[in-house]
Amino acid sequence: MRRSGFTMVELIFVIIIIGILSAAAIPKFGDIKDKAKINSELSAMEGLASAITVAQESRNDNYGDYKVNWYDLTEADANGSNSTNFPTFGAVIKKVNDSKSVLKKIAKKTNKLKIVAFAPFYENGNIWGNSAGIYYSPVIITSEASNAHGVKYPKDATGEDIAGKPDKNDFWVFNPSSQDLLIDGTGAYGANINPVTVESGSLALVDVNGTATRVPNQIRFTGAANYLTTAQGFRVDGL
Repeated sequence: MRRSGFTMVELIFVIIIIGILSAAAIPKFGDIKDKAKINSELSAMEGLASAITVAQESRNDNYGDYKVNWYDLTEADANGSNSTNFPTFGAVIKKVNDSKSVLKKIAKKTNKLKIVAFAPFYENGNIWGNSAGIYYSPVIITSEASNAHGVKYPKDATGEDIAGKPDKNDFWVFNPSSQDLLIDGTGAYGANINPVTVESGSLALVDVNGTATRVPNQIRFTGAANYLTTAQGFRVDGL
């Protein structure tokens, strides 16, 4: 008599084999997804860095200054932020985040960018003044690989970080101020920051060793004109 179908034992055996193959394949698919996020973020930021340079040069050629409207805000919005009231300043930045318009004025595909900290700067390179706007204010930015739900830490790498490849506790610094800024940190998270100098008008990735969750107000900068050698902390008020 010919047998049709599978026995229960055979079905169980097939299910076990499929489970083993799936368990082996899932980490590989995860790695591919992470690599895609990293490559996408690096490519986007490279294009953004070029757009920043073009925007600044164009502004300088046409108006003799570097007062670029990065966020597609009205003039009143940009000038209305007051750095002596950090939550008010932060509210302007939050508006930028909520409308997905981080650096939107100079680039098209910026909807994955988010500002997680800021430092109000004057045009002359001073900080913490009465009327600093967001034209010259450095910000901490994350994207799809470097946000809180981004790429997992590379466990096999030295310091659980690969230089130049963003993961979920790394971050970018956009520095539109007139000063070159040394970025480092303090505290359990900040102490793991690999110090880097972010030149005036540039965008740079900052690598962080270990697996500590990002704490933006532990990120520091040195180089403001009125605090040239004294480290200051980025702000998160109002965000």
